[in-house]
This record gives sequence, C-alpha cells and structure tokens, in this order.
Amino acid sequence: MTDNPTTRNRIVSALDKILTAIDDIILFLVALGIIGVAILLLSEAITDYINFTSHSTSHIISDLMFVLIIMELYRQVMRQINRHTFSLNPFIYIGVIASIRGILLTQMKLGMGETKWSGGVIQLIVHSLIVLILITGLYIYAKYQEKTEEQ
Repeated sequence: MTDNPTTRNRIVSALDKILTAIDDIILFLVALGIIGVAILLLSEAITDYINFTSHSTSHIISDLMFVLIIMELYRQVMRQINRHTFSLNPFIYIGVIASIRGILLTQMKLGMGETKWSGGVIQLIVHSLIVLILITGLYIYAKYQEKTEEQ
C-alpha cells in the first residue's frame, strides 16, 4: 500500500460513507421498532378501552402516556437521521411526560385505594419535584441557547 495522501483521503472518504450508511440503516430500523412498539401500545390501550373494567382507566392512561414518551424518542431518532444538531429538549420533555404519568397513576391508585396514603403522597411529591427540576432545567437551557446564538 502506498503512503499517498490522495489514496488515504479516498479510503477515509469511502469508510466514512460506508459507516454513515450503516448508521442510517440502524437508525431507520430503530425508528421502525419505535413505531411498532407505539402501535402495539395504542392497540392495547384501545382494547382496554373497549373491554373497559374498573381498573382499566389507570392502565389506559399509562399506556397513552407511554406512547407519548416513545414518540418523543422517535422524534429524537428522526433528528439523528436528518442530521440535525443534538438537543436536550426531547429528553427533558420525556422526563416531564414520565413524571406527569407517575403523578396521574399515583393519584388514581390513591383514589382507588390501591396505594397507602403516606407512600402515595411521597410519590406525588417526588414526581412533582422532578417536573419542577426539569422545567427549571429547560428554562436555563433555553436561556443558555439564546446566549450562545446571540454570540
């Protein structure tokens, strides 16, 4: 093999194209998997709604909120496929949605008597604090992004 810089550049360029194509294929398969899981969860939620029982409400809401979380992950994968810049926002949204899901489920379990009062209240406080911290983090992150864009 020669030590020609042009040959090296061609090899590096070819490897870059191959690895980028492999990356795109993997991201595409992950996106399809995420869509498949979301469809399965939605169909389960619809089935629970049709065959409604007294304890289905919390399960339906849990499934729907989980679909929201999954779709936020899908959006992040699509951002990667389209080569957009990395952003923390989708992950903060996922955390907020997950914590709100926890709040709703805990409230329902408390209302149905499925959880002890003291344990349920502690869970509500923890989930509420997580939402507060994430929203504060989102605000600080947005302000930081504004400052870096101005410079």
